Amino acid sequence: MRALFGPAAAMTPPSLRFAALRAAAAPTPPSLRSAALRAAAAVFAVAVLLPGGPAAAKVDLYTVQGISVDESAPSTAQAKRAAMAEARAEAFGTLLRRLTLRSDHDRLPDADPEAAAAAMRSVQVLEERQSPVRYIARVSIGFHPEPVRALLREAGIPFSEAVSGPVAVFPVYDWGPLRLLFEDANPWRAAWAQRPAANEPVPLALPAPGDPAMPAADSAAEGDRARLLQAAIRMGARRALVAHAVYRLDEQSRRPVLEVALRRFGAGEAVGTETLRIEGRAGETVESLCARAAAAAATQIQESWKRANLVAADAPAEPFEATASLGGLGDLIAVKDALKAAGGVRQVRLVELARSRAVFRFRFAGGAERLGGVLERQGLALERGGGNAWTLRPLDR
Repeated sequence: MRALFGPAAAMTPPSLRFAALRAAAAPTPPSLRSAALRAAAAVFAVAVLLPGGPAAAKVDLYTVQGISVDESAPSTAQAKRAAMAEARAEAFGTLLRRLTLRSDHDRLPDADPEAAAAAMRSVQVLEERQSPVRYIARVSIGFHPEPVRALLREAGIPFSEAVSGPVAVFPVYDWGPLRLLFEDANPWRAAWAQRPAANEPVPLALPAPGDPAMPAADSAAEGDRARLLQAAIRMGARRALVAHAVYRLDEQSRRPVLEVALRRFGAGEAVGTETLRIEGRAGETVESLCARAAAAAATQIQESWKRANLVAADAPAEPFEATASLGGLGDLIAVKDALKAAGGVRQVRLVELARSRAVFRFRFAGGAERLGGVLERQGLALERGGGNAWTLRPLDR
């Protein structure tokens, strides 16, 4: 069984990211060679997203979205303080689990209220209602990365901060002779569509029905790589994932079972496949079974990615300096974005900028060989130049 997002599933070819960014960026200004680094830093603030709507959303691992709280107290102010403390602790625990493997969750430190408060970076109130004695809200909370990293290192727990490019999910559902994909009657697709938005390491995006460029159910189930990747590219994704669920009755228990095959497709990659089997509960509806199976499948996808990008808690952070060749402003933005998205790469700084090249300094825990693999999954090749010099090159060149 191939891991869906293991080392063998490096994100190749990366041409989509760099081609899209180069196409979106204006030609390199003639004055770029002499531009101040301060001006170049301003360039990095420009958000250049892959096309494709929801699939192009930026991921902030350190922000936990949609925490619901409901607290009562003698006054509104007291209820609100209690609710925010509860939200911080819940979001902090969610964040720790998001960065680590399930096998390490039992070893995670408790979500200490003081640690959560000290690490908190921002609070956004999405909805709120209040009375003289009650406070109800839904909030998103962001945390500073360094206190969280320090806590995990102290606990000796490896973690991953790597963010994948978006993945287009095609939920095919077999029920007896029926095979469904975009039809309204597909409960498997509805389960994926109802999953709450989250800043997950692997952003999962559903194609909208009604687009004639999307593959038919049989085409997706049979693994039509060309059609699937064409559809993924239209959504701004570089990979397609067919989540093929087969509904059947277990011969012994006579309860429903959903057998799911997750097949990942990327141009130039071997097909990666994982399977899972979700058994129905007494009296459970098909919709509930599909919802549980979609949650389990999504968790498995995230776990595979994190396992491939783990950084040991005690790994020392080494300094690196690397030169990237530039064909235009899009290259500059793409390289910067790829470095920032690479798990374990920190303190990225632009230290030199010329018309045709840029020099970056950063730190990475895990050594040059592992760094090369991490950057490859972000579409960059790390190559050794003369002496201790390193070069960065988009993999599509």
